[in-house]
Amino acid sequence: MEGLFGTGAVVLGLLLRFGIPILVTAFFIWLLRRLDERWQREANQLEAVNMEEHSLFSNLRCWILNDCTPEQRERCPAFIEAVRPCWQVHRNGNGGMKDECIGCEIFQAAPIPVLV
Repeated sequence: MEGLFGTGAVVLGLLLRFGIPILVTAFFIWLLRRLDERWQREANQLEAVNMEEHSLFSNLRCWILNDCTPEQRERCPAFIEAVRPCWQVHRNGNGGMKDECIGCEIFQAAPIPVLV
């Protein structure tokens, strides 16, 4: 009986020694995976919002907002170079942004660039 008790004690000791750390580690892995899934969902939702804002911004042009005439559009560098945003085209000689561009609705509605 004493040998069985000793063997049981060794087995129980091993289970406690290795089983508890394994269970704690498995719990943290499960917890971190759930947290990662949540962050992935939030990132996907944020990306969808950013894409929606970008599509809204891409349809908004300064010559439409300012109701420019066809003659004004022909002379406007933002209309001629419509690939870039208008505030990029209308920069000062030193590369700075014009004051009227900073207060413009189009510039303020533009999505903030995110470093990837």
